[in-house]
Amino acid sequence: MIRTQRGTRAVVVGIVFCLLLSATLAPVSKAALPTTDVDSVGPERSTAAATVSDSANNTTASDNGTTGSDVLSGVAAYRLSRAESDELVPVILVFDDQSRDGGGRNDTTTRAQIRATTNRTQSDVREFLDARRANGTVADVKPFWTRNALAVEATPAVVRTLGGMPNVSAIHYDRPIYATGSVSPSVSAYLDSLSAYGETVRPDSVQRATSGTESWSVKSIGADAVQERGITGTGANVSVIDSGIDDSHPALRGQVVRWQDFVGDSSQPFDPWGHGTHVAGTVAGRTDANRSVGVAPGARLFGARALDEDGQGSMSDVMAAMEWSAENHADVVSASLGASPFPLEYRGERGVRPNETGTADIELYANGSGVYQTNAKYDGFKPAYVYVLVEPTRVGGEQIQSDERRAEVMRNLSVTLRDPAGETPLRGVDAGWWFADGRVPAQIAYQRFTPRNGTAIETPGNWSLDVENDHPESVSYRYRTTAYYPSNGSDQFSRYVDSLVTTTDTVAVISAGNAGLLGNRSVASPGASAGAITVGASRQTASDVTSFSSRGPVGFGADRRPGIDLIAPGENVTSAYSTSQTDEAEPYVTRDGTSMAAPHVSGTVALLLDANPNATRSDVTRVLRSTARPLPQTAPTVGAGMLDTWSAVNETAELPPSVTTETAPPTDPDGDGRYEDVNGDGNVTLADVQTLFAHRNAGAVEDSQEAFDFSGNGRVNVVDVQALFAAVREN
Repeated sequence: MIRTQRGTRAVVVGIVFCLLLSATLAPVSKAALPTTDVDSVGPERSTAAATVSDSANNTTASDNGTTGSDVLSGVAAYRLSRAESDELVPVILVFDDQSRDGGGRNDTTTRAQIRATTNRTQSDVREFLDARRANGTVADVKPFWTRNALAVEATPAVVRTLGGMPNVSAIHYDRPIYATGSVSPSVSAYLDSLSAYGETVRPDSVQRATSGTESWSVKSIGADAVQERGITGTGANVSVIDSGIDDSHPALRGQVVRWQDFVGDSSQPFDPWGHGTHVAGTVAGRTDANRSVGVAPGARLFGARALDEDGQGSMSDVMAAMEWSAENHADVVSASLGASPFPLEYRGERGVRPNETGTADIELYANGSGVYQTNAKYDGFKPAYVYVLVEPTRVGGEQIQSDERRAEVMRNLSVTLRDPAGETPLRGVDAGWWFADGRVPAQIAYQRFTPRNGTAIETPGNWSLDVENDHPESVSYRYRTTAYYPSNGSDQFSRYVDSLVTTTDTVAVISAGNAGLLGNRSVASPGASAGAITVGASRQTASDVTSFSSRGPVGFGADRRPGIDLIAPGENVTSAYSTSQTDEAEPYVTRDGTSMAAPHVSGTVALLLDANPNATRSDVTRVLRSTARPLPQTAPTVGAGMLDTWSAVNETAELPPSVTTETAPPTDPDGDGRYEDVNGDGNVTLADVQTLFAHRNAGAVEDSQEAFDFSGNGRVNVVDVQALFAAVREN
């Protein structure tokens, strides 16, 4: 029977990279075995070669399983080495022609040319795959044109043959993607282990019922004031790529105008998890009898379900959702999802005699492909830092029973991380920010090691964790080391987003991720994309970033950039929730995360496009950055600053003053009982017509209808706007 890895996503959550790395080195002692966030790795390591083959491509189409090895990324090579012969492995093929920007144009003619080029370069591969569907060695073929790529599930032999076919330049593993809910799995695992030593900083992502009539976050960015001026996102299409949307919710009823299920077969909008509904509510939730939560309630929503009921999906599903959104004229894709920096972890226990040093081997790679070469072809992820946890367990052969005794022993231990040459190019600092009181408990050592020159960890190979013992007795200790590989923006998922936005002019708003406790260089992919608007999370009670919000920079050296464009409300955000979850589900809940921050920006983009339908993607990005409220934190932490929806929209199209709340009230210049001077500036001009139109839409003149009934029909509507306009023209 053919077995597909799609059915085992829950098993491989967050570990694909770890599995690759643990398979490409020579064995080490069992005490130093690498581990992952879930127990899916056996007790021994593979002795597979640590480099990618340099053999020439074989362009024949025989399924002999020996061709194309030089185009396989490290992860893909590892997955193939572990797969059974009849197992379907999900991969993404990238083709030679990647001139995606159309020379800076994205008009209909240019897009047609790009599609034609894509079809031409992929034709041989598609024909080959079509011929193998019947025998079950190929399934789920998904071609992409916004980036010249193709996703497929195929047996290892077929994948290797694909690597030897014309125009195939690279094959990547179709890795899992997750909703950026609270914290990343690797961060959560550390929090669980550290909680035994003291109170840790754990972001609160528990869903809970709330009271009140509107979300604080909508007011804090000035979106409510924009809505009062009649700008609500009308005409803008926002595609929410998530776990679905419950369009039966009172705040979202009638808002979903297009729907596509990429992980199931539902023809109608639904959300079995709730995350997508919460995001959609923040983007465009309408006011119902109890709540007002949407930034742009006039916007049209697309529901692109690319995450399953557990908040998991694949890179190709999300890519397909993005391309479908763009093809259906989505102005914005809002994606609160991604993959945080990949961890490679080792755990073990050692003993060290007095005045001696205990050593444990730690393997580090030059790049995220799990290969040694510093100039490897697939280097989207580079090692940037290593966390080290050391805890004394025994002294003089006896188990340590108290924290006081453990702290006394710990004071006599020193921790050092050395490269293969025995040098110490990394600087270690106590990671006290993981704890509520800002200090590492005295009974353990918990440090973050980063390069002294601020670059990636440049020396691959066999590093060592040295623990020197100055205690008069022998000491045993447990250790845990985790190297993190963040994206530098050149990984395939980030590059796909780059291609999407330049090919279609769609605005991509992506959450930064919730791995902020890792420190800098913790932005998720595809938030690492240079073409995305990457959003971090702000606190509710202060103009500051949350502890869980991922930070930049992205890239190294001359390619280094902040990685965060701006931050938006991401703490205690109230929004809609899927009532189809359970019979007792709360219709509105409060959640934390950069998942909650990104839709505030997506909704703001919809307001900008309502105010100026001709605004381009570059216009939108520039305005969001230039109008953000500056903050004292660094750019890799907060980008340009705090989202200011009012200022952004006002810069795009000058907003009229309020009829009822501005200091200058409407006036009646000719004494006829009607306020022709709507904006109170002392003149009756076209500006008064604009103000009346905006506030007629917003319902702001209901209390004084007679004063604005210029047509004399007994009510205030668009006819009065026309009548005032006619009066202005006559004058």
